[in-house]
Amino acid sequence: MTRTVLVVAWLVLAVVPFGWWLINRRRVDIWRALPVPTAILDRSGTVRARTGPDSRTRLEPAGPLPPAGRVVHTQAGDGTALAVSGLRGGALVVALPVDPVRQYRDRVLLGLGARLAHEVNTPIHAVYGHLDLIAHEPISPAARESVRVCQRELSRLQATAEDLLALTHLRAGGSRRGPHPAGVLAEEAAAAFVEEADVQGVVLRVEVPHERVSVEVADADIVRALRNLIANALRHGSPPGPGAGTEVAVAVDADADTVTFSVRDHGRGGRSGFGSGVLPGEAPSGEGPSGEGPSGTGLGLAIVAEILAAHASTLQVSPAQPAGTLASFTLPRQRP
Repeated sequence: MTRTVLVVAWLVLAVVPFGWWLINRRRVDIWRALPVPTAILDRSGTVRARTGPDSRTRLEPAGPLPPAGRVVHTQAGDGTALAVSGLRGGALVVALPVDPVRQYRDRVLLGLGARLAHEVNTPIHAVYGHLDLIAHEPISPAARESVRVCQRELSRLQATAEDLLALTHLRAGGSRRGPHPAGVLAEEAAAAFVEEADVQGVVLRVEVPHERVSVEVADADIVRALRNLIANALRHGSPPGPGAGTEVAVAVDADADTVTFSVRDHGRGGRSGFGSGVLPGEAPSGEGPSGEGPSGTGLGLAIVAEILAAHASTLQVSPAQPAGTLASFTLPRQRP
C-alpha cells in the first residue's frame, strides 16, 4: 500500500510541472533571436517577416531565391552582402556583417587577376607574331608543323589566363545583374560559333520563344556559361555516324515561373561531352577533357558551375533521345 501511494505521489509530482509547462509554454522562433538583420521571404521574394537591429537594411536578394536546402551568398540591390537559405515556400535571408578583410582580399584578387592576364597576354601576342613571321619564311615542312603546334599551345595558354581571370572575377562578386531577354542571350552565345560549326559541318540551331521572356541575370556571365556549353557540345559531342545527327541545338523554354536554357548535341550515347563522372543534377568539376572551355583549357565547366551557383542554379546533364547529351539550367522568370 505504501509503495502504491509513493508511486502515485511521484507521478503527480512529475505530471503537474509538465502540465504547467504545456499550458504556459511559448513558441520560440529562433531566427528572431539572431543579432543581425534577418527576414523570411516568400517564393516571390517579398519580405513576410523580419527582425534585427537595423530596419533600414534591404533584405531582398538581387537574384533568384535558391531551392529548399541550398544556401547561397549574394547581394541585395543596395550592395548589402546576404546569406540566403532556401526554404519550402520561400527563404531565410541574413544580412552578413561587413568584412573589411574579405572585401580587401576580393579587390586584391580582382586587380591581381587583371594584371596577370595583361602580363601574360602581352608576351604571348609577341611570341605568336614572331612565330607567324617564321612560318612565312622558307622552312621545312617539319619546322612549319612545329610552328603551328607552338601557336596552338600559345592560344591554349592565353585561353587559360582568360579563364582564370573570369573565375577570379566571379569569386569577387561577378557582374552587375539586370533584366535581359533570354532569347537574346542564347542568340548572342550561339553567334560566336557559327563559323566553327560551318567548318565542322554541324548545324547550329537556336530556338527561342516568340514572346518576350526576361531573366534577372548578369548577362555577360550567362552568355559565357552558354558559350562554354556550346563549345563542349561542338568539340565532344561527336555525331553517331557520317552525316547523321550533326546538329547542336540551343533552346530557351519558358513557363509562367521559370526559364530553362539548354544545349543538346547528338554524340554517341548519353553525356557524350561531359565524361563518365558527371551525373544528372551534378555540378561538373571541370577537370579533364569533358570540362574544356572554348579553347580547351579544362576550366569551361568549372566556370559554368561558378556562374550558375551565383545565380542559385545548377547544371543538369542527362542523356538525350535517341542519342546525345542534354545540358540545361533553369532560372526564375522575371515578372513584368
